[in-house]
Amino acid sequence: MKAGLLEKESTGGAIAREGFEYQDAFVLQHLPLWLSESAFSHVVSEAVGDVEVCYFAPSDQIRRVMYEAKDYVLTSTQLWSEIKRCQTVFETSPEEYVRFGLVCRDYNTVTSPLLSMLERLRGVGSSYQSGSVFLSDARQDIIGWCEKNNQPRDLAEFVIDRMDFLAFAAEHADSAFSGEVEKHLPWIDLAGSQIRSLRSRLKELIVRSSVGALCRKHLEEIICGVLGSDKEMWLSAPIDVLTVDRAAGVRELGLGVDGFNGEERAKKTRNDWSLLFSEALRIGTFIKDNTVRRCVALDSKQRMSAACSLGFAFSATRGFVLEVDHNGRRYRTDVHERAGGTFFTSEDATGRHGASEGVACISFPTPIGNDFRKCVLDGLAELPLMVLESTNSIDGVEALNQAVSEVKSALVQFRSRNELTTLHLFVKAPSVFAMVLGHRLNGVCDVQLYDWVEGRYVQTVVLKM
Repeated sequence: MKAGLLEKESTGGAIAREGFEYQDAFVLQHLPLWLSESAFSHVVSEAVGDVEVCYFAPSDQIRRVMYEAKDYVLTSTQLWSEIKRCQTVFETSPEEYVRFGLVCRDYNTVTSPLLSMLERLRGVGSSYQSGSVFLSDARQDIIGWCEKNNQPRDLAEFVIDRMDFLAFAAEHADSAFSGEVEKHLPWIDLAGSQIRSLRSRLKELIVRSSVGALCRKHLEEIICGVLGSDKEMWLSAPIDVLTVDRAAGVRELGLGVDGFNGEERAKKTRNDWSLLFSEALRIGTFIKDNTVRRCVALDSKQRMSAACSLGFAFSATRGFVLEVDHNGRRYRTDVHERAGGTFFTSEDATGRHGASEGVACISFPTPIGNDFRKCVLDGLAELPLMVLESTNSIDGVEALNQAVSEVKSALVQFRSRNELTTLHLFVKAPSVFAMVLGHRLNGVCDVQLYDWVEGRYVQTVVLKM
């Protein structure tokens, strides 16, 4: 059996829309939470499920969390019927429908033991390592309980891996809305009249959500309209893009950067780097197309190529602002103050006449030295060379801006002076510098980045200007 958009279970609610205040109230109360999740794209009612919350994935695929909402206490028979329908939807499109929720007023005493065991497994159980025997035993206990209640093992495993169970009372949604905004959207400070205005405007949209999707950008525009002249704090709030593989779930924007920073980075091909960079570009496009905000929060603790290419993917020329975390200190690229004086010393070497490629080496607070001179790749030794070195360090955003500004200016002049079309860039510096340099790296030429891997420099990714 397959689930479908035109099947009776999917279309019944859209036809009789006026009877669905319960799920509308569920959407209203949870919109602040969904708006706080960086990958949230849109929400729609009465599609395949009662409510579907949709999230962007860097693969360009939309992943859906489907909720079935019932304004009554579910019997055991009704509960298992809803679970089986969710399983059917998952089996029909497992890459698209990735998680499911059952929402009702309450659950009866027959099924409450199952919910208690799941709560225990996902609560204190989350403190155990994935291979713990205690987790394995708890999982088997839940499967055993389901089998004793005449449910097949595969359905029990689906419940453990894919299902959430929520008790929800629609009559509390209006009063709870203010607290949900305060909890999940701390960047906005609304007066009572503004809360009421926002709630009213959202409710008007939700009623029409079975006709078309409620898109994130439209929801954020409504927030800005309610905030009026106070909207700048909301607009400057960063959107997190996680760079740790295991941290990003379906609800958060994330890139699998771990493999490009650890020991396995030696196995990464130029195609691997290109794919990572393409995913970062797609995340940037999603943010531009689906939100009104442009500030992206990144962790700068990356290798040089990863840091620089991530900064370039969310570049200033694309309209982004970066909030970069580096050793517990945050730097924002919309702060433009610079330190005085000169940060770098410069040394140039003339290369082969007519060469269209050049080499730039940037190092501080320690010189790159023989690491670069011994390990430069074949064919680069005869190219025009510029070396920027310094013993200075980054002690604040002013020094960071000074260093980036000097390098950017030097690279542009070096390219122009030698009429270059490609620049081979070697960086030995704090990663926050590499990330912000990438963010502001325009007007140069195509840049080939390198990383130091197992005692030599290897080509990584090309930044196309």
